[in-house]
Amino acid sequence: MFAVMSMSVSAQILSDKDPSEISVFLGGGLASIHYQDAPRAGFFNGFALEFGVAYTYFFHRNWGIYFGAGPGIYKTNKLVDFDVFTPDLTDQNGYQFDLYTQPTYSETFQTMFINIPIMLQYQTKQKNQRGAQNQQRYKGFYIMGGVKVGVPLNDAYESTIKSITNAAYYPQFDNWAATQRFAGLGTFDDVSSSSGKLALNVPSLKLAFEAGFKWRVGSNFLLYTGAFCDYGLNNTVSSRPPIRNNIAVDHITDFSLLSFSENLNMMSVGIILRLSFFQTPRSECAFDPYINIRNVKKYR
Repeated sequence: MFAVMSMSVSAQILSDKDPSEISVFLGGGLASIHYQDAPRAGFFNGFALEFGVAYTYFFHRNWGIYFGAGPGIYKTNKLVDFDVFTPDLTDQNGYQFDLYTQPTYSETFQTMFINIPIMLQYQTKQKNQRGAQNQQRYKGFYIMGGVKVGVPLNDAYESTIKSITNAAYYPQFDNWAATQRFAGLGTFDDVSSSSGKLALNVPSLKLAFEAGFKWRVGSNFLLYTGAFCDYGLNNTVSSRPPIRNNIAVDHITDFSLLSFSENLNMMSVGIILRLSFFQTPRSECAFDPYINIRNVKKYR
């Protein structure tokens, strides 16, 4: 990668394409982990932070290929409220009932990846403006799209069942029972908590989008200011036991953890800043490729 970067920067002399860029970037914003089995989990209850280095090769004055590498840190705190229905149970007196369970589940999830974005970049070229100063300052609009591969490095979770409410419905009596705590019915607080690490054994794959504006900040530097959106396509963690110990009273204090869905998706949105360095190519007639070639003679 570094060999290609070095050769491309030093050898690129064609006037119909921009010089390659080496950049450092910093981005941050909101993050979310979506549980398919818990539709009321909500979105964007955490933060995302990523930084690193990147390289952009322009094969046309409007088109380039962007790839980079750097750490990405994601942390979410979910408060999940959902229902569990367990039919056709029998109580100690031999009567049949249906059990309705409403747990309030909270989980903090933090993970770190080495993100490797591979994206196609399109950029507009500035329109002719009056004055060389304005001509050099604003470079145009850009948009990028592609994929972002995340190699897992570390993770941790801490989960808590804050409360659980059990209510039994007896069809033959058309009546409810919800206060008999000796039978596991009613509301129980601070039921269970757990913490540990998950088996992050699969790289993450996310659709990555970015758009913003490009500015000239020096003779050989550019500043990108934009917004990004990443959407996860695959599950990177192993499943945990589903909720089953919500029936017997002696199991309520050892409540199983919420199982991850097979379609768990990680999503993040935010803003990003990227400082890029480019080397002005040399040709028979020295020129700045970021200034319209038709204006060279005008400013000599």
